[in-house]
Amino acid sequence: MRVELSIIVPAIRKHLWVNFYNSLEKSIKRSFEVIFVTPHKELPDELKGKKNIRLITDYGSANRCQQIGLCNATGKYIKWTADDKIFFENKMDEVLDFYEKNKTSHKDVAICKFYEGEKNRNGLLHTSGLTEMSNWEEYYRMSKACPWFEDAFKAGTVSPNYWIFNTVFMETKYLKELGGFDTSFETTFIAHTDLGIRVQNNGSKVLLFDGVVSQCTHIPGTSGDHAPIHWAHILNDEPLIKLIYSKPKSKNRIKIDLNNWKNSPKIWERRFKR
Repeated sequence: MRVELSIIVPAIRKHLWVNFYNSLEKSIKRSFEVIFVTPHKELPDELKGKKNIRLITDYGSANRCQQIGLCNATGKYIKWTADDKIFFENKMDEVLDFYEKNKTSHKDVAICKFYEGEKNRNGLLHTSGLTEMSNWEEYYRMSKACPWFEDAFKAGTVSPNYWIFNTVFMETKYLKELGGFDTSFETTFIAHTDLGIRVQNNGSKVLLFDGVVSQCTHIPGTSGDHAPIHWAHILNDEPLIKLIYSKPKSKNRIKIDLNNWKNSPKIWERRFKR
């Protein structure tokens, strides 16, 4: 029987997966599958035997792993996320209920809010350091989240009023029809930005679920395990997406090849040295 929601997770932080999964079980009662795409070869002991978890071993970039997860997704709907997320009780069900009630086309998508902050030594988020990303205009408009797109905004190739696509629910079939994520980008944030532009260029309606579904950590700059992502963003992804959308024909950029991940490096050398 087909599951209702596929959750694709490019994952390196194996020690977080048990809490990640346990929070999901409290957040969604519908059928779901979790697809971890990761350099790890096995699940934590506590998750072994879970029939709705799949593990795919890959040493590519986070975005390549995300695309591989999409290609293997079987759910009616899909969500992408990171492995440092914790989901709030019943919220995944609530956003799916909202999405089904309000969508009028298979092209419609729903986005929701999240919290971001630093963890303390017990692995819990500091309340004082928690960013309540609750203002749609301040945190989720492309004009605010991607100020480096100023030239594209002026040129009219990207609308500053488009929404960013960090926390999205959409139909799996539609995402695959669009070709998913462009793995010329190494990081998920820039790939999500590119996807959001393409989806909104295609006339999809964006439904705003006015609730906070999850929380995640904030890892700035090159701290922690974030350095490869930091440098990929600065050295490759941001210059590349600015180049793509500097061209007038980018306004027609909607569909890409679903199998484009096969052209990306099998080993992401920013993280995995040969």
